[in-house]
Amino acid sequence: MRNLRKRRVNLKIKLKFKDIIPLLILFLVFSSFLIYSFIPPFVFIKKGTTLTKDLKSPTEIEIIDREKTEELIKKAVESVPVLYEYDPDVEKDAINNLNSLFKYLEKWRNGDKKAQEEIFKDLGITFPKEYLEYFSRIDEEEFNKIKSTSVALLSYLFHSGIKEEDLPNIDTRIDNFLSGQKINEIERYYIVTTIKPFIKANLRINAELTEKRREEAKRSVKPVIIKIEKGEVIFKKGTTIGDKEIELLKKYGLLFTFKDIPKILYSLIIAFLLSLLFFIFVRSNVKISHKEIYFLVIILTLALVAGKFVPNPYLIPLPFFAMLSFLFFNFSASTLFILTAYFFYALFFPEHITFLTLFLLVSLFLSMQVKRIKNMGDFLKIGLAIGIISSIFFILFSILMKNTDGIILNSLILFLNGTFSSIVLAGLVPHIERILSISTPLGLVELLNINNPLLNEFILKAPGSYQHSINVSTLAQMAADAIGENALLAKVGAYYHDIGKMLRPQFFIENQSTGFNPHDSISPSLSALIIISHVKDGVEIAKKHKLPKEVIDIIAEHHGTTLVTYFYRKAKELDPNVQKDTFRYPGPLPSSKVSGIIMLADSIEATARSEKLEKKEDFVDLVESVIKTKIEDGQLENSDLSFKDINKIKEAFVKVLMSVYHERINYNEKSGDFREKGKDTSKEG
Repeated sequence: MRNLRKRRVNLKIKLKFKDIIPLLILFLVFSSFLIYSFIPPFVFIKKGTTLTKDLKSPTEIEIIDREKTEELIKKAVESVPVLYEYDPDVEKDAINNLNSLFKYLEKWRNGDKKAQEEIFKDLGITFPKEYLEYFSRIDEEEFNKIKSTSVALLSYLFHSGIKEEDLPNIDTRIDNFLSGQKINEIERYYIVTTIKPFIKANLRINAELTEKRREEAKRSVKPVIIKIEKGEVIFKKGTTIGDKEIELLKKYGLLFTFKDIPKILYSLIIAFLLSLLFFIFVRSNVKISHKEIYFLVIILTLALVAGKFVPNPYLIPLPFFAMLSFLFFNFSASTLFILTAYFFYALFFPEHITFLTLFLLVSLFLSMQVKRIKNMGDFLKIGLAIGIISSIFFILFSILMKNTDGIILNSLILFLNGTFSSIVLAGLVPHIERILSISTPLGLVELLNINNPLLNEFILKAPGSYQHSINVSTLAQMAADAIGENALLAKVGAYYHDIGKMLRPQFFIENQSTGFNPHDSISPSLSALIIISHVKDGVEIAKKHKLPKEVIDIIAEHHGTTLVTYFYRKAKELDPNVQKDTFRYPGPLPSSKVSGIIMLADSIEATARSEKLEKKEDFVDLVESVIKTKIEDGQLENSDLSFKDINKIKEAFVKVLMSVYHERINYNEKSGDFREKGKDTSKEG
C-alpha cells in the first residue's frame, strides 16, 4: 500500500485558480524588493517644469562622479614618466669602435695609406681629407690628448644616459664636458668630429613597465563619491528644469533611462522563479491549508518590509519571524521561509552579510525549540537565549575583525531584539491561533486544561465517552512519541475526538448507566445514522469553539470510512438488499500520521474494554487484529504511516495496554453489551 511505503519527495503539483492570488502576491513582493534593491526610486519630472516646491532626493544616493574621477585618473597617468631601460652594449660597442678608429689613425700617421679604406670598411665612416692630414701633422702628445679626451667624452655621454630625443641637442652636453677641458678650438673641433659618428641612444623605452606603472597609478586613484542624503534638496523651489538639471538627475540615477530596463527585467525574472519555486515547494512538500498559505505569504511580506526599512541591520526582527514560522509551520516550510528572508536581508545589507549569516544560524537553531514550549515562560527563555548568544557572537566577531565601533550599543540592540521578539510573539500567538485555527504547543496545552469550557461540557454530558477519550489519549500519545510525531497534538486530538457524542450521549454504551438502551426501540438504519452522526456533530462543535484545524481533521477522520458492522448485519437480516454504504462512516480517511494513530488507538481501546486480556500474547493479538483489519480495509491509505511506523506503534500500544488495562467482564449482547450495539463489531470507540 502506498501509505506504508517509503515516502518520496514529491515536487509535482497542480496549480489551481485559488493558488494564483498568493502566487501573484509573492511575485509582486519579491519583484518590488528586488527592483528596489537594484534600482533607486525615480523622480518623475519633465523638462521645462518649474518647481513649485523643493525637489528632494527620495533615497540616499552614493554615486561615483565619473568626470572628476576621470580627471584624477588622467593626472595620475600623466604623472608617471616614460620608463627607460639601459642598454650597456651600445656604450661598449661605441667605445670599442672609437678605439679601433684611433688604431687606424695610428697606421695613417705611420704612413699606411690603406688606413682610410679600412676605416670605411670596418667602421662604415668616412672623414674628409683635411681630417686625416690633421692627424698626420700633430705630434704624439697632442694625438694622445685628443684620443683620451674623445674616449672620456663619449663615456661621459653614455654614462649620463642618451635617449633618442636627446640626440638633436647633444651638443649642449658635449660643450658642458669640454668646457672643463684644457683644449683649444682646433682640438675641440676634431674631438667632436671624431666622436659624433659613435653617439647613439643607450636608453630605450620600456613600454611594458611604463604601462604597468600607469595602471597602478590608475588603481591608486580613489573614486570621487557624490553622497546625497535622503530628503536632501537637489533643486530649490522655483527652479526651471532644463538640460543641465535633467543631466544632473540622470547622473544621480534618479531619472528612468533605457539602461534601467535590463535591471528591471532581470529582477522580474528572478522574482518569478523565486516565487514559483517557493510556492511549489510549500504546496508539494508541506501539508498546508489555503488560509495558512496566505498567512505564510503575509508574514514573509512583513519580514521583508521590516528588514528593508530598519535603519540598523541589528534591528532586523529575524528572531521574531523565525520563532513565528517554526511555531505555526513545520520544519521544511519554516526553513524555506527563513532562508528566503535571509536572501533579501543580504541584499538590503550586503556589507553585513557575514554577521547576518551568524545571526541566521543562531535564530534558526534556537527557534526550532518553540515546538517544545508549554507556557509563556518558555517563550521568554528562547528569546533570551537568542539575544544573549547573538550578542556574544557579535562581540567576538567584532573583536576578531578589529572593528569595535558601536560594539556595546549593537550588542545591546541584539539582546533586546531577541528578548522583545519573544514577548511580542507570546502576546500575538493566541490571536493568530483563533483567527487561523492553527495549533501551537501553547494552544494545545490550554485545550488539555480541565477548566476549558468545551472539555468541561464534555465531561458533564458524556462522562463515559470522556473517560474513553482519556484512555485513547494515553495510547495515542505513546504511539506518536514512538514514531517521532507530535505527541501533544495526538493527546489533544484524542481528548476531543468524540465530542460529537455530547449531543446524544445516551445512544453510546459507555454513557448508559441505567441499563436502558434506546437502540432497542429504533430501526438498525436509524441507529447507524445516529452513531455515524457523532463525527459530523463533533466537527461542527469543534468549528463553533474554534479548535485548531489539525484537531478538527482528527475528529472528522477518526473513523474514516469504517463500516458500522453490527447494525449493518441487523439491517441485512431484515432486508437482504440493504446498501452497505449506508452503514459506513462518510470519511475522509486519516490524512496524517497522528490522525491514523488516533483511529487505531480508538478502536483498540474500545476493544480492550470488552475483552478478557490476561497474558501479553492476548494484548499482542488484539493489537495485531485491529491494525490488520484497518490496513486491509484501506483505512490507513492516506495517513503516510510506513511499515516501520506501524511496528513501533504496535509495540507502544501493547506496552500501554499491559500497564493500564486489566481483566474485564465480556458482556454479551443479551446482557446489554453495547460495545456491539452502540458501535460495530470491530469495537470502535
